[in-house]
Amino acid sequence: MPAALIPSSARVLPLAVRGQGARIHTADGRDYIDGSSGPLAANLGHGHPAMLDALHRQSHELVFAHRGQFRNAPAERLAVEVAARLGPGFGRSSFVCGGSEAVELAMKLAHMTWAAEGRPGKHRFVSGGVSYHGNTLGAMNLSGQPRYSSAFRPLVRGEQTITVPQTFRLGVPDGSTAAREAVARLRAEFAALDVEHTAAVVLEGVGGSSSGVVVPPPGFFEELRALCDEHDVLWICDEVMSGFGRTGRWFAFQHSTAVPDIVCFAKGVAGGYAPLGGVTVSDRVWERISTAFPSVAAGHTFTNFPLNCAVGLAALAVIEEEDLLRRVTERGERLGRQLGVIAEGAGIIGDVRGTGYMWGLEFTLPGTTEPFDPALDVTARAVAAAAEHGLLVYPARLCAGDGLGDALIVAPPLNATDDELDDLLSRLDDSLRSIRASLDI
Repeated sequence: MPAALIPSSARVLPLAVRGQGARIHTADGRDYIDGSSGPLAANLGHGHPAMLDALHRQSHELVFAHRGQFRNAPAERLAVEVAARLGPGFGRSSFVCGGSEAVELAMKLAHMTWAAEGRPGKHRFVSGGVSYHGNTLGAMNLSGQPRYSSAFRPLVRGEQTITVPQTFRLGVPDGSTAAREAVARLRAEFAALDVEHTAAVVLEGVGGSSSGVVVPPPGFFEELRALCDEHDVLWICDEVMSGFGRTGRWFAFQHSTAVPDIVCFAKGVAGGYAPLGGVTVSDRVWERISTAFPSVAAGHTFTNFPLNCAVGLAALAVIEEEDLLRRVTERGERLGRQLGVIAEGAGIIGDVRGTGYMWGLEFTLPGTTEPFDPALDVTARAVAAAAEHGLLVYPARLCAGDGLGDALIVAPPLNATDDELDDLLSRLDDSLRSIRASLDI
């Protein structure tokens, strides 16, 4: 077949032809365990009959109705269902086609909140120094890691950053002490921000490919909420990777008692079966916006697309009917322990961190917390070695900051069977041992 697509990878990629459950089959007859749900998007695996039925049914009823000309039932129902899962105080949503769009819309809504109050000068944003929020220019502007934007300078200038709570490198063995130190550092860094001109702080519910699954410690989000309130700054929680059951809750921030002002999401909201993302604003924020902007002209051609929203409704139903939040919570604890055993055997994993079905394995020199030499590109080796063993994992380069750090992410579909998870772990064990041998240490 002639080359016509702009390549997405420097590697020659296999041709996928069929997916079923947690497996993807390729044209050369191989099968791969989807150990990362693609980019943590195929949360309900491949070929789920309820999801395929939703696509079929909606395609025979209404595929397209432009938001400026019609309302549509799937979008309106999905807005109600998402708000219900976010909890009290949320009520207005808009649906887009992916995470980058969702983050951009959240940024616009944050700015509109302050503009509605006669404070348009609050237009700056704060994100984590090790973070990723999307690949469009506005979202890329928030992404703390320079590697995401280096090819697009000077189109991307970068925003203010704070340290994400990487407790692994605080040098404090006690978890509660590490949590207190992370909270104290947040408080100190917040004091140095240009809060007078800041519209919002944008942080991931649980860190993704940028940080290798950094989980905010207890008290971190509560302190962030208090600081935002004290300094008149909104909190946008990016749940693109961590939302819709991935961590055992509907949203990762719900592991805390703190509540954001704006939540953006994508990936798992449609289980990987349609390009869907969205933003939900709190009632408090919407009341402020609507005083000056009764409608929001910040959508796109496929905003509130009926077909995608119908798939989103089906995904929520599957998560509930198959009791996947409970399964991810219970089975996720066991998964974490099993990953720890495998990591210890490999001897080159310094930290296994995560929750639910979202785990990061960070590579370090044996017996230390020191990252490998970036020239070795251990992350690329890990992804390639896993693929050789029929396993898909997700890369998390430079997760330690300052151009250092290698990690991979393990995040199987929420409905993966025990046999599929066992196969995943076996292939991962083989992969890590082969990486260790190739590093000759």
